[in-house]
Amino acid sequence: MRQVKWLFILGVMIAAIGINARADNKDPKKEAPKAKTEQPKAEAPAEKSGEITWMEYDAGLKKAKEENKHVFIDFTAKWCGWCKKMDRETFREPEVVELINGNFVPVRVDGDSPNELDIEGFKITEKSLTRSEFGVRGFPAFWFLKPDGTKLGKIDGYRDKDFMMQALTFVKDYKYDSTRTKQSDQADAGK
Repeated sequence: MRQVKWLFILGVMIAAIGINARADNKDPKKEAPKAKTEQPKAEAPAEKSGEITWMEYDAGLKKAKEENKHVFIDFTAKWCGWCKKMDRETFREPEVVELINGNFVPVRVDGDSPNELDIEGFKITEKSLTRSEFGVRGFPAFWFLKPDGTKLGKIDGYRDKDFMMQALTFVKDYKYDSTRTKQSDQADAGK
């Protein structure tokens, strides 16, 4: 029950911060470069690439468990203008790239793709994962998962750098978890 309360507070905080996020109404129809999706073995060093090192969902879940990192999922679609704006602006900001690549397992899911994923023997398409498992109805949508794959919360729509930095830091620092002690936070910082 306490965890539900903090998830609700996270949602309210994200909604309150995001009210002004749509004030920037630049044309989202400009074409953004296609995002790269890489498997864990082919991963480029984050510092050198200057881009977010996106992974597929199934590979990202495995990596998150192995490295004990949160998962940041970007649900997108090729036709989505606001998704292209995210790629062109927010996901190009060096601070955002560094925070995501250094502290999360970044996963990109194409909400229209018939690409089949294998999640510990469970087969599902990216399209079905988007709609059935995560309930995404519009793009872009972002989900945060704990390292074990447990869902934390969702952010809908275009978000600017400042909003995204606050949300990412909130999750990275385990602010959603009131059961964590300062001692366990210090132990995590030493890893």
